[in-house]
Amino acid sequence: MIKILPSGTSGIIEHGLKPVRSSRIRGRFGNTAKEQTFRFDPLTLHARWKSNRIETGLVFESEIYLRSIALDFRFRSPRHSGDTTVWTESIRDSIRHGNLKTIPGTFSQKTRRDGSWAIWIAEAADTEGLFLRQSPPGDYPIRFFCNPLSRVLKITWEINRMFSEGDTLTLPHVGISQGRMDRLLPSWQREWKQTSRRELLQDRRTGWCGGKEIEAPKDLREVLTSFRSRKIKTDWYALGPDYVSEIGDWLFPSDNFKDRMGSLSRTIAEHNIIPGLRFAPFLVSKKSRIAIEKRDWLVKNAKGNPLSLPGYNGGKESLHVLDLSLPAVIKHVAHTFAVMKDQWGFRAYHLERLGDAGIPGMRSDNRLNENQLISTAGTAIREALGNRVLIISSGLPLLTSPDIWDARVISPQTDGSAAYTRRKRKNIFASAVSTMIHRSFWNESSWINTSGILPLDIFSPENNQISRTLRTAVVLSCGMISLSGDPRNMDGETRDTLKDFLELFQDCRKGRLSTIPGLGGGNHQPLIVRNDSGWIGLFNLSNRKKEVLLDREELKTGLGVSSNLSAGDDTVFNSPEIHVALPPMGCRLFRG
Repeated sequence: MIKILPSGTSGIIEHGLKPVRSSRIRGRFGNTAKEQTFRFDPLTLHARWKSNRIETGLVFESEIYLRSIALDFRFRSPRHSGDTTVWTESIRDSIRHGNLKTIPGTFSQKTRRDGSWAIWIAEAADTEGLFLRQSPPGDYPIRFFCNPLSRVLKITWEINRMFSEGDTLTLPHVGISQGRMDRLLPSWQREWKQTSRRELLQDRRTGWCGGKEIEAPKDLREVLTSFRSRKIKTDWYALGPDYVSEIGDWLFPSDNFKDRMGSLSRTIAEHNIIPGLRFAPFLVSKKSRIAIEKRDWLVKNAKGNPLSLPGYNGGKESLHVLDLSLPAVIKHVAHTFAVMKDQWGFRAYHLERLGDAGIPGMRSDNRLNENQLISTAGTAIREALGNRVLIISSGLPLLTSPDIWDARVISPQTDGSAAYTRRKRKNIFASAVSTMIHRSFWNESSWINTSGILPLDIFSPENNQISRTLRTAVVLSCGMISLSGDPRNMDGETRDTLKDFLELFQDCRKGRLSTIPGLGGGNHQPLIVRNDSGWIGLFNLSNRKKEVLLDREELKTGLGVSSNLSAGDDTVFNSPEIHVALPPMGCRLFRG
């Protein structure tokens, strides 16, 4: 059994805005071997081990902007370190591409893992292990880092706020359990599910996000007419952020849309589609009215200048972000959404880059953490819109404010940008496939799972194998889909593929998956999953061809499949063993 060793523990702090400084110190034991104290110049960290948790607290001796606190442990295993298996979640829908061993939910051996919220470490994938987890609320997200070969475990609390002399802080405890992951993980998920009492929307599961193709009202009318003529059914349609003259001035449309937002929402509604908007409510352009007239509304750096963030929606211009600790800013955000709903008539919102509101920086009230900032603004948005308006959140830490949003983007963005190289596009799609499959258990627990916005070109005749695999993962694992692209340019074959995809999604949209025990997915072992509706998917996320042996007894024991398998061409498989060849980055779909 894996055992963490309290002796030899180090404490690490990161502080300051720019430059960021780091300090490491070894702990001193207290009355027992399970109590340690770490004395840094600006603060003291106390850590206490109990049978089922790690408790930590801080006492501040001077003013400091604290970015993070970490404890660095060693662990012991009776088996060779190369056999150690690690599973972890990740903090948000931004994931490093190119190495599927970093994807949340997959098992990994030998490779270092970096994630958040929960981690499971065991001698091997089929044994009992050690499960460390964060309980709600997620005020200070807990990150976990594990290096199996060095047998190092690092636990980090993300703080990102200012403290004064004499302040104290009790950090969220780390829960510790022992057992098999397939028993411990559902229990942890139910713990987070209980934090939300939202009644999930059962309609509006298919949406379309407009982009740069909508340059004037006539483009919108043509797009809506194209949906009708091609018999493409979408529940809601969201205009993209290009309707404004400057990012952040969301109530001031550009000349082409000025005084027409209300008529545009009515035009969408006349096609029996719910009108919506897609934008990043907390981002502000340097040229916007807010940046010019309300400079004190912006998050600042240590020198008092507004922080700069990367561009949005394909733009290269760096942006600022609103200071959500200011009551005036919260009032402004609430007013913006109230106008959009009550005066313009929009009833669906795809909100992007929400997590940028919690970036490290100086605010009017530096005592608020990321979860408090986003929860305050999210509550104001929800109160302005009411409970029957669809809100999709993107770019948030996974378990932040779960009781506000109707749907959460739970995979890397898959917008199919032409700027991506073919290799990077393939890596992004493969990451999205694995992430959606392994996060399927969140669907309809506290929110509805949705993928990143799916580009229309993944349905075109020349789409490659990984595009088809991505489509299959979406229909099996998600409860909502968001599409993008110009339907006016859609050929007949693309239309037919899209319609088949939408029909299959309606049959599969429960989204929760069962997995054959012992197969973690990763990028070496093929992954076998079963959807609640009876669909079985076989996924190969490696760059090599794989062959999967489907044993009828294993399917019955592991996935509850008692009937014969059938393929899309009406072929029925009823032999005791079924051999299925999977191409690189490919998949096969069965019913059983």
